[in-house]
Amino acid sequence: MSINIHIIDKERRKYSAHFMMWLNIYYTDDVDKWLNKKISLYSQKKILHIVPTLILYRKRLQSYRNQHKELFQNNGTDFRTVAKTLEQRGIFLYEMDRFLLKLIKTGPYTVLSKRESAVLIGRVLESHSFSNNIAWKSSLQDISECFITLSQSGLSLEEIRALDATQSWELVCDLYENYLAELSQQGVLDYGQACVRLLQEYNFESFDMLLLDGAFLPILPKHQMLINRFQQVDKKIICFIPIDLDFPNNPAFEAVKTTYVNFAPMTEWKSIKSEQIAHSTVQQLAQSIFHSKVNEISDRSVTVLRFVSEEEELDYIVERAGKLIEQGAAKPHEIALITPNPMELRPTVRELAEIYGIAMEVPERSLIHLPHGRAVFNLLKIHTDDRIGVLELPHFIDINMVLELIEGDLIQIPDKAVFQCIVDLQAFFEDCKTFPDWFNKIDELIAAKDQINDDYTSHPLYYISKDTLINVKNIIEIIATISSDLMSASDMTFTEHLDHIVRYFEESPYTNEIEEEIKERLAEIVEELTLHNHLAITRSEFARRIYAVLNDKQHEKENDQRKVRLSKVLVTGPNNVEYQKYEYVFITRFNQHMYPERIAYTWPMSADIERKILNAATVQKFSNEISLLRYYADRSVYYIYTALQAAKKSVFICYSRFEDGIKLSPSHYLYDIAKALGIGETDDDLSSIENLLEKEGLLFDAGRLSDAQALPFYEQNLPPMSKDKIITIEDVAVYQLCPRRFYYEKNLEHEYVYSSAFHLQNYAASFLYEKAVVLLVNQFPKVSKESMHTITHALPNIIAHAEKELKTAFPMAQRYWEDVKMRVHFHLQRLLNQILSNPDYNRASLSITQQRQESKIKGYTFVGERQLRVSYPTITHYYSITNMRKILSFSANETRDEQQKLDQVKKDYFDLLSRFCRKERAAEQSLSYYAQQIESGHFSKKAGAHCRYCAFENACKEKGVG
Repeated sequence: MSINIHIIDKERRKYSAHFMMWLNIYYTDDVDKWLNKKISLYSQKKILHIVPTLILYRKRLQSYRNQHKELFQNNGTDFRTVAKTLEQRGIFLYEMDRFLLKLIKTGPYTVLSKRESAVLIGRVLESHSFSNNIAWKSSLQDISECFITLSQSGLSLEEIRALDATQSWELVCDLYENYLAELSQQGVLDYGQACVRLLQEYNFESFDMLLLDGAFLPILPKHQMLINRFQQVDKKIICFIPIDLDFPNNPAFEAVKTTYVNFAPMTEWKSIKSEQIAHSTVQQLAQSIFHSKVNEISDRSVTVLRFVSEEEELDYIVERAGKLIEQGAAKPHEIALITPNPMELRPTVRELAEIYGIAMEVPERSLIHLPHGRAVFNLLKIHTDDRIGVLELPHFIDINMVLELIEGDLIQIPDKAVFQCIVDLQAFFEDCKTFPDWFNKIDELIAAKDQINDDYTSHPLYYISKDTLINVKNIIEIIATISSDLMSASDMTFTEHLDHIVRYFEESPYTNEIEEEIKERLAEIVEELTLHNHLAITRSEFARRIYAVLNDKQHEKENDQRKVRLSKVLVTGPNNVEYQKYEYVFITRFNQHMYPERIAYTWPMSADIERKILNAATVQKFSNEISLLRYYADRSVYYIYTALQAAKKSVFICYSRFEDGIKLSPSHYLYDIAKALGIGETDDDLSSIENLLEKEGLLFDAGRLSDAQALPFYEQNLPPMSKDKIITIEDVAVYQLCPRRFYYEKNLEHEYVYSSAFHLQNYAASFLYEKAVVLLVNQFPKVSKESMHTITHALPNIIAHAEKELKTAFPMAQRYWEDVKMRVHFHLQRLLNQILSNPDYNRASLSITQQRQESKIKGYTFVGERQLRVSYPTITHYYSITNMRKILSFSANETRDEQQKLDQVKKDYFDLLSRFCRKERAAEQSLSYYAQQIESGHFSKKAGAHCRYCAFENACKEKGVG
């Protein structure tokens, strides 16, 4: 039925058009039936059918194909073939942005791509003194998106300046004006300008009808221009929007009504809703949410799942989807994972899907996240990193970049030990930022290698050969050569730059051959970059955008060569499931910080500027900033409605309780769900809703961690420890702290290497302390309370002298050495205070000697040593000065309880060492207990905060199962 109405635009001009609003609650079958009945592929009529999402585009393609199977029997089933056949029959089906791209590709204008526009905007920023700095340049992407939004709005420069009165907006408008001048001077248009001009000039008179299929929330300037053009040529416009006129006041429809009443009053909206009986609880919930209650909870088709963490939540959901497929409960394409920000979640879901062997509708990894792509990115980043200007360096290359380059396997590495060498020595490379830094540090490490003997068995250089260090230096030189070669190129287009880089790697003697799959992906990018052939750019400008180029977004979109009917589990956002139906729907991350959707603005855009653009360029009117934000809040309610409507058989509403240790709350929409299910609140506390849902059997704690207490503990059976090992009293202290660590220290000597800056500082401090004590005894063989001031004053010189002998072996950054010296000064001061703490003696004599006690117990040899003898007039004490190599790593800056445990281990150690060296029977008894435990193979883990400071943290995770 056609309804003649008048639409009033912002200038109060009247356009006469056939504008029809068809409402069909939610069932996409109703729209399909209407299309099949009203739209004939044999009528010679030409119809432009626009949808808001690519998922709905795929759905409509499939519908057209199914309704006219006779046209597609021999013509293939991929998107491109079906779409081409439809166009031959007069149906031009497009997602809005793809329609605009089609106009640009076939139009007469030279149009810069968005990447080329970003290059041009970058040049404009550099041409102004106020914007030629890191603050403005770091916002280049946001400024570029803002400029495209402005150019696509169709507003004049004067109207754009009037959007905001702040000084920063005035500066942005000055830059925008210069940007427009640059475009004009080069005789090109940017993407936004091209969209406006082509929509204004395109011959829409050849079309008979415009179908706007789905809710466009909000109507943007590009949509408004398309509508205006069809009005101007007096063509019929039909909108399909999922609203149930039986419940017009449902809050879920507020955003839709706010948008579309501007085109036709609700009294003229017509329904094509078919009668549908809601049988299951999930179907009743979808109908009742936000405005009424279900008749009864008749089944378990609605389930709320609570998890400890997001990682646990996602793991459970992917595994559950896999089981549904395996059990034949659903086909993969009948399952949907709905989540906010699906793009950021897809890599995690992809990895989980690979683990569980599930076909997921997630894009393959972009090249920037593959080793070869990452290597190309880093080689160009060496000369374009933002830190170059900030730190005033000629280039920038740090430890992370080097590790990624070597691990990427693009550069030829003859010595496979090079990567592990750099990993083990990375604490020494922390301050390396340029190639000369790297060369100097490697020379220092080669010199340090000559100082390493059997006293340094936990030093990372102990197991690294000098030849390997030389090979590391050679690899760094090769990286320097390749990165320099890559930056040596003349100005050319995006396509030519990438093609040149690909050819370089094919011909370079320093690199491995690029994998065939990567070549194919690069070829696809080169083909996609044919749209980026209108601006010659420098290699530096290209390199600054290499991340975006290799983050090949065409793989994040629907591929035209793919089949119309897919067989994969879908991962998408709540805004993409309009008119979709799935057997099982998982609504994930249903937490308050995710639902309602977060509307974030990045400078220079703001809510108020967006509001004014919509007011000026569309028929929508928002009175103030709050009204726009309220509109987006209403849109979130609509998205919850569409997500629930998408479930045919079951919906699983999932949320986690913690994120990064921060407690989370479920979305307040859980109240609305409970209310629709007839479950009321007992008070204002949201947890009462959770309790009530639990009592009703609708909410469950799911996942492995939630059930961890019920799981049996499995302790790994470790091979017995041979009795030829010497066990020091320090080793016994390690056993008391963590038996598993003791076992690793005795059986994984090659992994008992300190590689972190924390461990190396402690390790260097232990050696420096030993040397400093020896120098202290030599300089002050007699100490007294009267001489303490003199001795304390001499400590810095003693430490400095010891440092000269030791520093070569530990070529760490100077800031680490300052910390090491402070620690040693503290320990020396504490030693002197302890020596003179006895009130009966004011003086003592010091000497370096060795007190050693050895005892064989149950076949194990136990050894205790002390090296510093302190002689008082009537008594002699001994102190160990070598135990710090292990004792210093008993550290954890954590809770009081954790620190008390560590302090107790230290106290027991000193007590046992003292008693053992004095040959006391009690010490023998204590060691007999430990010998029994070791002989019995008791090497259980004692997990705690100290684990993060353990040298065997990685080995324990890999080899230990517990």
